[in-house]
Amino acid sequence: MESRPDLSRVLEPPSDDDSSLEPSPSIEWSDDVLEIVARLGEGAGGAVHAVRDARTGKCYARKSIVTRGSPLKYVLRELSIISTLEHSNITGFYGAYMSPSSSEVKVLMELCEGHSLEAAGAEIRRRQGRVGEKVAGRIAEGVLQGLTYLHSKHFIHRDIKPSNILLTRSGVVKLCDFGVSGKLVKSVAVTFMGTTCYMAPERILGCNYGIRADVWSTGLSILELVQNEFPYPRDLPAFELMLHISQSAPPKLEDDPMLPKPWSDAMKDFIRLSLTMDATARPTPRDLLLHPWIEGIQKRKINMARWISEVWGWDMIHKESSDSP
Repeated sequence: MESRPDLSRVLEPPSDDDSSLEPSPSIEWSDDVLEIVARLGEGAGGAVHAVRDARTGKCYARKSIVTRGSPLKYVLRELSIISTLEHSNITGFYGAYMSPSSSEVKVLMELCEGHSLEAAGAEIRRRQGRVGEKVAGRIAEGVLQGLTYLHSKHFIHRDIKPSNILLTRSGVVKLCDFGVSGKLVKSVAVTFMGTTCYMAPERILGCNYGIRADVWSTGLSILELVQNEFPYPRDLPAFELMLHISQSAPPKLEDDPMLPKPWSDAMKDFIRLSLTMDATARPTPRDLLLHPWIEGIQKRKINMARWISEVWGWDMIHKESSDSP
C-alpha cells in the first residue's frame, strides 16, 4: 500500500483560529513562491501536493489541473463553485493561478493533514482495526452538514465517496473536489457525472436526481468505513456493477460476531434510510441531521483529534484543545 506522508512532522501546529490561513487579498500565487512539501495523491483532473508559501510559511493543498485533459469549462466551473463556498465542513479555497511552464491551472485549497477517509480506512484495515460507532457518526454528521450547506446554495456534489471526504488534524470532516458539482435547477440535476460505484440507483438509471443522490453516496461511504470493505462486489465489470446496484436490494449494516457489541438500532436505521432505493422516499441531508442517531452523536463528547492521531500514529499535541471536532 502506498505510504502516506506524515504531515504532522512538517507542518505548523494547528491554530484554533482558522483565519491564520487566510492570505492577503493582494497576494499573488506562482510556482516560484510555493515549495512542494509532499505528494498527497490524485484528485479529479490532476495531482495534489502539499505546498508551503515561502513568504509566510503557511501550507496548503495544491491541485494541478491539466487543461489539455480537462475542458477549461469544467475547470472554470469548479473555481466558480469553490470560490463562493465558506463552511466548516467544506475545504477552504485560497486562490488559483496558471502555470505558464506546464499549461496547468493550480488551485490552492485548505490542507487536511488527516488525509482522506479512503486513506484512513485503508490504514485502519492494514492495522486490522475497526472504526467505532461514535467516530462513524461524527463523520456522517460532518458530511451531512457540508451537504446541507451545499443544498442551501443550490449545489449538489455528485461525487461523494471516501476519497473526497477529508479530515483535518483535529478530525474535522471536509468535503472536497467539486469538479463534477453542478447547480440544481428546481432541486433536480440530469447529467451523468461522478464515480459509478458510489452512484445512487436513480443516477445509474439515467433518471433526474437531486441532493438525495448525495445521501445514498454518504450512506454507502459510511457503511464501507465501518465494515472495512465495499458493500458491493468489487470484482464485477463496471456495467454489471451498475446493474447490480440499480436492481438488487440495497446493502444493510449487519452485526459482526467478531466485534464486542452490536451496532445500535439507530445506526442501522440511519444506513437503511440513506440507502433507500426510491429517491423520493430517501431523506435529504437536512432530514438526516434530525435522525435520532445523529442527534445522539451530537450530544456526545467524541475526541476526533485523538482518533485521527491514533490512525496515523502521531504524537498528541495540544490535548487540552482537542476534545471536540
